[in-house]
Amino acid sequence: MRGAPRPRPAEMRGRLDMRRTTRHSLRTDGVPFRLITRTPRPDRVRLLVIADVSLSVRPVTAFTLRLAQAMHRRAHRCRVMAFVDRPVDVTEILLQTGGDDALAAVLAEAQIDLEASSDYGQVFDEMLSAQAEALDSRTAVLIVGDGRSPGLPPRTDSLRALRRRVHRLAWITPEPTRYWRQATCAMPDYAEVCDKVVVARDAEQLIARAGELAHALS
Repeated sequence: MRGAPRPRPAEMRGRLDMRRTTRHSLRTDGVPFRLITRTPRPDRVRLLVIADVSLSVRPVTAFTLRLAQAMHRRAHRCRVMAFVDRPVDVTEILLQTGGDDALAAVLAEAQIDLEASSDYGQVFDEMLSAQAEALDSRTAVLIVGDGRSPGLPPRTDSLRALRRRVHRLAWITPEPTRYWRQATCAMPDYAEVCDKVVVARDAEQLIARAGELAHALS
């Protein structure tokens, strides 16, 4: 029929079940991902991942990037920004690389300055300005990072402005809560803005909290 919607393969229908998907991925070391879906329903919310790729965060960032990569390839709309001191769109890079190479490919991106100091405040400011088209009421944002910007303004006000523009805001941090009050860590203030904060230092810990995270972003 002219104008009829193009059917999607069965594995691409329905809503992503993040908990079951991440549990399955642990058994296969994250690659290849097999996406598991729930009962079909309209896919209304896009996911925007904003991931810190500085050294202290890389174990959990690597797993998150592979998950985002698999989600995008299976038609679950997902965009990925990587950063140290400023956000860089790496969605196409992830689509062009294999799962095992996801983090290495992102780290090789020339626009990402791996020698820079983490600057969450500048990242939030640039997301509100240069990357503003990525933020709307149908987008759920997932930030991955430890919330540390040594000697730089945390710009919690900018994170609050970002939250007002989007559907949901969740955060994954490898930083245990007992360290959040250290001078360079702004996680206590950032956590007040977020709908959910999950502490996970590796893929196994992240999988254990995947259900909470998925609920917070839905």
